[in-house]
Amino acid sequence: MTSECARTLEWAGGQHTLNLDQPWVRSIISHRGFPGENGNSPAACLRRFQDGLYTEEDVARVLELGLIGGGKTRSEASALIDKHVRTGPLAAHAVVAFEVLAALFVGQGA
Repeated sequence: MTSECARTLEWAGGQHTLNLDQPWVRSIISHRGFPGENGNSPAACLRRFQDGLYTEEDVARVLELGLIGGGKTRSEASALIDKHVRTGPLAAHAVVAFEVLAALFVGQGA
């Protein structure tokens, strides 16, 4: 069964499924979250994206966990993040990360 929070998106040169609703990923989010300004909850991170105050680490963490939740191994996800997010312009990756994070709150309505 596919989570209604999952997104299959064109990103980093291919189609990737990203899902923050996968059980292991949800456990990581509930224990470690997305550390940053105003707290580490998914809502605090979403607020940073909405306010344009996200960091590279916010973008990388959302996308990496989303990729793992979508079926990539941790090493595959990390390699994609290192190759695409940690080099070059960040804004396009931030748009994708925002969509993936928002999907955790609203499901297919995002």
